[in-house]
Amino acid sequence: MEDYSFLEKFIRENYVAVCAVAERFVDRDTAQDIAQNVLFKFWENREKYAEVESLDDFLFIMVRNEAISYLRSRKTESERHEVWEGEREEERDVFHALVEEETNQLLLHAISLLPEQTAHVIRLVLSGYSNKEIALLVNVSINTVKTLKYGGIRKLREYFESRKF
Repeated sequence: MEDYSFLEKFIRENYVAVCAVAERFVDRDTAQDIAQNVLFKFWENREKYAEVESLDDFLFIMVRNEAISYLRSRKTESERHEVWEGEREEERDVFHALVEEETNQLLLHAISLLPEQTAHVIRLVLSGYSNKEIALLVNVSINTVKTLKYGGIRKLREYFESRKF
């Protein structure tokens, strides 16, 4: 079994400095994770790094590279999320447009089933005309417009309530 006292000493001597360097790039919790990863990677491959002239410089480079890799992965993940959200929003928009179009078609069909003058008044109401404007356009009294309008709305409501959508 390997003697872990050297590893423990190595960590104690370097952890705070490595953490401080990592915090220049990322938040504290992430910096602690990066510091642990760098120290263990270095320790596991210490035979390969026997020729390193400056341990501090080498650890700094390892921390910087690890932090940059982390930031790149976060950016990529964020971009993927934005694309996914954009696709979902686009799908919702298409879905809503389809539902709106189908609803409009159903409403137009239901209006076409109304008596001619009532249908004409309802179309004008849906176009944004006021009762007074409709009365002038159709050449009837405002009370007749109100009667046709509310009668048409009642018949449309009955039509849609009787349908099972």
